[in-house]
Amino acid sequence: MSAAGPIAEFANGDTPPCFARLRLALAGMRQESLVTAAQLNMADGPDDPLMERGKEEVAEISSAIGALLAWTEEQLCQVEFCECRADRLLRRLLEEAKVPGQTGYSPQLGRNSCIIAGSFDREPGERTAYVLIEHQNHIEHAVQAHRGWRARLVTAAEVAPLYESPGYPMTPVSVYREDTLACVRVVTDALYPPA
Repeated sequence: MSAAGPIAEFANGDTPPCFARLRLALAGMRQESLVTAAQLNMADGPDDPLMERGKEEVAEISSAIGALLAWTEEQLCQVEFCECRADRLLRRLLEEAKVPGQTGYSPQLGRNSCIIAGSFDREPGERTAYVLIEHQNHIEHAVQAHRGWRARLVTAAEVAPLYESPGYPMTPVSVYREDTLACVRVVTDALYPPA
């Protein structure tokens, strides 16, 4: 490990306000350990006790890095400092709610600026309905720069407002998690009304 960087900072007991750089560093470290394990397993000579011990140690290291990486995936960043992509939580929550989604491109803005939620493989005669979930920034903007969601239900008959973050387009980042959860609930209920 280098003397500087997110892994060294974490090893010194500093809990990061955002886990993005630590996740990337651990993912790179895990990849290196897997490559090392593969190289050790390519040996075609007679069994060497030191080589076998090396394989065991590398397997233990890979396992420990994998466990730490899984732990970081579950950690919540401090939203005011979070460098993670703002749309990722929204998309993950939509997936958990069994709502398909894809990134949408805005010709007016010339960039990816929304998520399109809903079913795109319709049966013949099935009504068209999907939700555009827009935001002011690029799709890959950081949580710390997030300013809220605006969702509109699109049907064959109309485009209707569905959800708007409080204060949109200047929603305080401090409400990012609660706001995103609320948006997903409204979108899910609109596309798949409770029985």
